[in-house]
Amino acid sequence: MGLMYLTVIGYMVVLGISASLIMYYLTQAFDSKQATIIDPKPDTDY
Repeated sequence: MGLMYLTVIGYMVVLGISASLIMYYLTQAFDSKQATIIDPKPDTDY
């Protein structure tokens, strides 16, 4: 029974680490500061 809990907790830890690494690399690739340089915010609101 303990092995089952250890396996489930281990899979959750590995899944969490891999998801956080993927999110880290995606936030590094898509820099949000460049969006205003490429497409500046318009002065007028419609």
